[in-house]
Amino acid sequence: MTKERRLKGIAVSEGIARGTVFIYETKKIEVFQTPIFSVYLKDETERFEKALDKTKQDLSNIQERINQETGKGFAQFLDAQIMMLSDKSIKEKVKKGIIEEKKNAEYVYHRVISDYAKKLSESKDQYFKERVADIWDVGLRVLRNLLGLTHSSVVDVPAGSIIVAHDISPSEAALINPKKILGIATEAGGRTSHTAITARALEIPAVVGIKGLMNKIENDEKVIIDGDRGILIKNPTSSRIHFYEIAEEKDRELEKTLSPYYGLPSKTQDGRHIDISANIEFFSEYTHARKYGAEGIGLFRTEFLYLTRRGNPSEEEQYRVYNALAKRMKPHSVIIRTYDLGGDKIFSDYHEANPFLGWRAIRVCLDDPDFFKIQLRAILRASVNKNVKIMFPMISTYEEIKRIHLVFEETKQELKSHNTEYDGEIQFGIMVETPSAAIMSSQLATQVDFFSIGSNDLTQYTLGVDRGNEKISQLFDHFHPAVLRLIQQVINSGHQAHIWVGLCGELAADPLAIPLLIGLGIDELSMNPASIPRAKMVLRSITIPQCEEIAKESLKFRTALEVKRYLRRTIRKKFPKIDEVIK
Repeated sequence: MTKERRLKGIAVSEGIARGTVFIYETKKIEVFQTPIFSVYLKDETERFEKALDKTKQDLSNIQERINQETGKGFAQFLDAQIMMLSDKSIKEKVKKGIIEEKKNAEYVYHRVISDYAKKLSESKDQYFKERVADIWDVGLRVLRNLLGLTHSSVVDVPAGSIIVAHDISPSEAALINPKKILGIATEAGGRTSHTAITARALEIPAVVGIKGLMNKIENDEKVIIDGDRGILIKNPTSSRIHFYEIAEEKDRELEKTLSPYYGLPSKTQDGRHIDISANIEFFSEYTHARKYGAEGIGLFRTEFLYLTRRGNPSEEEQYRVYNALAKRMKPHSVIIRTYDLGGDKIFSDYHEANPFLGWRAIRVCLDDPDFFKIQLRAILRASVNKNVKIMFPMISTYEEIKRIHLVFEETKQELKSHNTEYDGEIQFGIMVETPSAAIMSSQLATQVDFFSIGSNDLTQYTLGVDRGNEKISQLFDHFHPAVLRLIQQVINSGHQAHIWVGLCGELAADPLAIPLLIGLGIDELSMNPASIPRAKMVLRSITIPQCEEIAKESLKFRTALEVKRYLRRTIRKKFPKIDEVIK
């Protein structure tokens, strides 16, 4: 009998999933040179044509499935790939190479697309450089069809699967279908890695950072993902399965306990209203936000419009998404964050030694005002709904805000010149997620209408810990006194300037943190939609004076461990109801 084995990782998305392993990996393709006799050259060119036709059909099928399962917007990047298969210059070069060199189709094709990709990657035009990823996606699929190999994609995952991978790229993660994928386990990543955020957004149990995972698991094995404890169990025993059946029943009971809070106002026991909003990445998630009782969208991550399309969507494409989201969420507000590209959301062929400290987010946008203005125009046009706010990420200097204002005003004037309507009173905010922005928050507050503290990045930069590095993930802790003191400083600076301050990182959804944040004076908390009922339960169990006392005491400690011990002890004593939902 196969022995049960427990693999420990990092719990990043709650829940329990039982299913069959599907290993997602892209293996390197080896292409060899083979001479072709003259009599078979016509057959070889026909074999190449058939591989192109099969690839075109494969992509069309995938596109249709994505349109049906996830939404049309997610499949647009495939249009460009399908068009590439009909590129006459590439087809003619390959056919000519096969006939003149008398070599096999895969060898000639691989050389042609390699040359083509190299030329584009050297182009000064960003659009052409961004096509390199599409060329290789299409090219590798054609090569697999020529070689009779299968193509691994999350789209191809059979229903009832647990995806096991070293990691999942942001663009591929956008194609995950929660109706088919029951759980996710990866070798890389941490609590705030992109895979983790996507899993929580789609409510899929997930464990990441499992060392040596890919060497310890095989396709079609039966596994359990414990997203609460951070464990993957392969070949579970009958007693283990029974244990998790009981745990799943408890989860269902907790859901019943929390469901009455879906529609309740987010108020403290003594009547203070705190906005509880939703973080979403995909338009379709607005249904989760409304289901769980969100009082608006506190963070709409727009970079996935870019990544799923493999390039900059047009102004019209963006406008349709922003406008539809604003209409669906009325009368609640929608905060649209401009592109946060870079970091773990890398451009197709652009690589840096330290991407999180490099060319990312607002730095990318300010370096290319034309690119930036496309998005700004789309957001401004959608603001006619009167519930749209705009937010800029990764601010580190006062000068950046002044530059943003200049580009923003230019964009408004351009819309005015074309008689295009927009909300002239649209709120303009920034994410405070760098120590420099937090320390300078009193000066920055005079330039904006609101602050939104990004606790994930603020923690990362304050502690000097790469949040996606599994080797040091244990050092990443939102409760570190340095992080808490910066949060307090930002809130105080905002209130002194008479602007509201929200928090939209992982800390916002932590039942242990909510009383502390309320005590520090936070005005809004934004989190993944499924966490909202629990946050409301916590909020409706506490009073402002109690929270202020908790915050005052929490800031006296020297370590994150001391802070958390104090919070657990105090909450258990004063709010036993909250203690039930603390993991």
